[in-house]
Amino acid sequence: MNLKKSFVLFVFMITAGLSQAQTEITEQIKTDRDNQLKELNEKLKNNEEIVNRLTEKLAATDNKTASDKEKIEDMEKLQIALDTRLKILEEAPKTKINLNGQLAFTELLSIQRDIQPLELFLTSQSFFDQLGSIGKIQQYKSFTSWKADFDKWYEKDGKSDAMNSLLQNSLTMISASSSVVPIYGTMVNTAISGVTTLMGTLGKKEKDLYDKTPEMLRILTISSQFEQQKSIIDHEWTLINQELEQLQKENASLLDEQMTYFGIDKKQFERRYLKATLDSDREQFKNECRKSISDKIATLDRSADTRGKWLGQVETYMYKVQSLRLRFGQLTSRMLANIDQYETLLKNYSDPATFPVEFTSKIIAMNSPLNNLRNKFYSSFNPAKYVEDSAVMYIERQ
Repeated sequence: MNLKKSFVLFVFMITAGLSQAQTEITEQIKTDRDNQLKELNEKLKNNEEIVNRLTEKLAATDNKTASDKEKIEDMEKLQIALDTRLKILEEAPKTKINLNGQLAFTELLSIQRDIQPLELFLTSQSFFDQLGSIGKIQQYKSFTSWKADFDKWYEKDGKSDAMNSLLQNSLTMISASSSVVPIYGTMVNTAISGVTTLMGTLGKKEKDLYDKTPEMLRILTISSQFEQQKSIIDHEWTLINQELEQLQKENASLLDEQMTYFGIDKKQFERRYLKATLDSDREQFKNECRKSISDKIATLDRSADTRGKWLGQVETYMYKVQSLRLRFGQLTSRMLANIDQYETLLKNYSDPATFPVEFTSKIIAMNSPLNNLRNKFYSSFNPAKYVEDSAVMYIERQ
């Protein structure tokens, strides 16, 4: 699996939620929504007072002398107040869904933003390059020195035996610098078993080879164990990457659908947003998209054929976007947990009193790139906050 490719995909998406411009426009939409809903609530409250006052006045006139003209005027005022109340009650959900629809679309745009996370990418590249090199057995002197002596013995005395040839072939494949054979599993176990059997047969007739064998088997066994445990963590990256790619496809599809529905030009989106280099340019495009959405909704609401029907469609878009954000935040949590798993793995193999010094020195050297990676990651993103914000993104703030 290409870990760097997986991580770069994630980093590309993660930076999509972090621009200051995106934060500003998101907050502006939420502020507009909350202010307009607050204003409508105030109007509703004032209207309720008018309705109550007129209702009480009309009830009181039943028991008192009042002209028919006065009663009719009060009833007309009450009807106007009730009509106004109905309009406010109709307007409130439309206002809320209109602005939340704008919020959903701009959040959807953010995932597509073309910002290159150079610093974080370089940090991850350094980490995974060093991590991948730990399991390359040909870099350890205790193995290469033993292998050189073994090759000499094999050329001189071992070629005639088929089992020796099998062992030599296995060792060559494991130690080849370009080998794709993982340093764990059947082939490594075969090699370890074959070497142990061979040394039992040779005894001390090949003293140098025999004396070097324990350290060689030790480094091979430890490297194999390390790679096997690392492969479990690596597999989680594969799963995360697959889900991220699926999210990316869903995001692109939903974005296309909404641009068509709201009448937003895709070529303009590509030219003025994806290819933009400044946050201010992207922010301007988002604000223009907000106006396009608002205008489209106003047009739909004026038509008798579409009046009110847009509410369900926009609401559907809202919750699809929210679902994407929640899933992305959860995947981010898994990725950060995976980085912590690497820390645990490295810590378990870092004791030079337990493992060969040439092995632990490479493990210890991983501390700096791992810390850099984690620190850059945590400074760039807070998955818990992301999930929390996604869960309440459409709720009016008090």
